[in-house]
Amino acid sequence: MPSFNPDLFRLAREERGLSQKALAEALKVAQSEISKIESGKKVPGEAFVGTIAAFFGYAPEFFAQTDVVLPEDGILHRKRSALSATERNRIEAEAKARMLDATALAKCQEAFTSDLPARDGRTPVEMARFLRSAWSVPAGPIDNLPLLVERHRVLILAFDFGTELLDAFALPQPDPDAPVCIAFNTNPAFPPDRHRFTLAHELGHVVLHRDEFADESDEKRQENEANEFAGEFLAPEGDIREDLLPPLTFARLRELKAKWKMSMGALVHRAQDIGLLKKSEASRIWFLFGRYGYRKREPGMGLAPERAGGVRRLLEKFRESHGGDGLPEFLHLARTLFERRYGAATAVGNLQGASAMT
Repeated sequence: MPSFNPDLFRLAREERGLSQKALAEALKVAQSEISKIESGKKVPGEAFVGTIAAFFGYAPEFFAQTDVVLPEDGILHRKRSALSATERNRIEAEAKARMLDATALAKCQEAFTSDLPARDGRTPVEMARFLRSAWSVPAGPIDNLPLLVERHRVLILAFDFGTELLDAFALPQPDPDAPVCIAFNTNPAFPPDRHRFTLAHELGHVVLHRDEFADESDEKRQENEANEFAGEFLAPEGDIREDLLPPLTFARLRELKAKWKMSMGALVHRAQDIGLLKKSEASRIWFLFGRYGYRKREPGMGLAPERAGGVRRLLEKFRESHGGDGLPEFLHLARTLFERRYGAATAVGNLQGASAMT
């Protein structure tokens, strides 16, 4: 009997945003057939595997990877409630598929375990300080956050989610010898300061919660802890306290945004967190934010996007060590799907032209 991984079949379906019924109609089979295959009750024949491989854009060998284990639970999102379950599943599925690519590339080249210390009972603030020290981060603002994170082997899977309702999420890594991954929305609607806080927030989830069992009732605590971590990691109290001393005017907030690469709103929260801004004073600032439209869009202050490049570098190293145009075949992807994920230039060998955000 041929090998077949039903989890990868479901992954491919969800990546396309299809229900079992919609897929059955597209393939002209009964929905019960799709259900049996996904549940592992039926192993499809070689001809049908070829059909679904062509439909989804994978090589038939992709579905034969029975040793692949996908993350199932424990994904925490920085999302808005309007995001539908179908959209969430589609985005999660693409992230998982990209994580499989990154894991395969990392493992074929070198040991690639992430450089992340255990929490060991630390509070979020203590963990942020400990990680900055462990990673030898100098005092003051972090110059390039994606570069710092990926230097310590946390891979950023950067792609456009096709929605503004979800910023990012950390993926539980079931393989202890593979890199930890953070799926990151490159949607241009998000300003650079939001991108930085989002990445720090997801890094907080990774270092604080990766060993916790998923529990939806505990999600609010975990989100609050990730925010506490992000605030201290990006702007340590000892470094930013003097900058946030009152009076905290709009002109001052704009200056600090340019310096710390954090939104004006995040800086107001930071002043509250470290006790420099009373609740009544903060309420007044938030009122003015609303009046001037800053809750929806703040002054940009010339902040430039900071781009991830870890996956692109893995692609480059593979080509350097293996030569040829074998990347799509190695990842069990049809060339069309490979180019959609990583760019046509990557598929034909011109990685200098590929986006650094892949």
